[in-house]
Amino acid sequence: MAIGKKDWFTLDSKSIYLTHGSFGGSLKIAFDERLKWQKKLECDPFDFIVNHSENNLEYSRKILSEYLNCSYSDLVYFPNPSTALNTVIKSLNLEGGDEVLTTNHEYGSLDRTWKYYSKFKKYHYKKVNIEIPCDDKVDFIQKIKSEITKKTKIIYLSHITSSTGLIFPIKEICDLAKENNIISIIDGAHAPGQIPIDILDINPDIYVGACHKWMCAPKGVSFLYANKNIQNKIDPLVISWGWESEVPSPYQFIDYHQYQGTNDISAYLTIPKIIEFFKVEDWSSVTEKCHNLIIKFKKLLGENATDIDFLSCSNNNDNIAQMLSFKIKINSPNFNLLNLNSEGIPSMQNQFFSYNNIRIPIIIWNNQVFMRVSIQAYNTEKEIYSLLEALKHFNLL
Repeated sequence: MAIGKKDWFTLDSKSIYLTHGSFGGSLKIAFDERLKWQKKLECDPFDFIVNHSENNLEYSRKILSEYLNCSYSDLVYFPNPSTALNTVIKSLNLEGGDEVLTTNHEYGSLDRTWKYYSKFKKYHYKKVNIEIPCDDKVDFIQKIKSEITKKTKIIYLSHITSSTGLIFPIKEICDLAKENNIISIIDGAHAPGQIPIDILDINPDIYVGACHKWMCAPKGVSFLYANKNIQNKIDPLVISWGWESEVPSPYQFIDYHQYQGTNDISAYLTIPKIIEFFKVEDWSSVTEKCHNLIIKFKKLLGENATDIDFLSCSNNNDNIAQMLSFKIKINSPNFNLLNLNSEGIPSMQNQFFSYNNIRIPIIIWNNQVFMRVSIQAYNTEKEIYSLLEALKHFNLL
């Protein structure tokens, strides 16, 4: 089971924190490492920025690239996946009648990004309905394949979905995209640090990931990977000194996207320390214990659910890593779940916290109400029983 290493993290010890997938807690060693770099920056900003920032960033990218198995020259840091994907989506040469193929499980803010640009460029943002429970990889691939047409220019998928916590078979989809001369774009916000990633094996055109989620970096560390065959098609989101640089590096992709004006890069420089920590603490065994605890909780839910509509998002445990989304009752006397909105959801979450200090998100997906539990190294078996007790108390199962 998960190991309860809360002393590794900066989290308040009073709360039962089951929402790592929303805003993951930072490792103490990463937090301290950031402070170290911030002090170096502020002691002599000119020297740090002019003489050392480029080399420091390059070293950090090299360590991250080894972890992800790709070239460091194909990686650039961004503050979050939304910014990185906005950079890509804004650059795409799509026209009226073109199609972007995706699913109904994608992250809400990026759904908005695609819809925003589709209105201007008149392309079709086409969602494939993937029903839950989503159990069969072959069936998933066939559903995507059956929706491909001559108009399909992009396939955009999450590696691990935010709302439903499902691992999608992205390697097979990227292979399918290559066979059909389609650009593949993968939102891997939840993947790094939660499941192994081999970018060269997956072979996407674009892969975006967050390090401040499951890698437990300080907030504001994400990356954009772009295959060399597509790099020159991505415009910089911010035109700055890297464009037509007077002192260009060997990599135009890095020049165009890494320099966006004065910025505190200290969070980016924590990555080598985090990956070193992962090696020392055998992080793969940590994630396995977390996965096992999620599966135990899933079993407990099935044993205790009184509503015939109870539903987790997959019956196949290989489709789940460290997050589990599960449907809750909408006729609870404690909450008016039929009218949940931007005000009602925080109210319900706060009632949960007031009852027994549990932080957990309520999610509306496909007009259904879910909770999503995340298990990280700081969680314990005792905490999942506390969640189960609270679910019973509020009559949500």
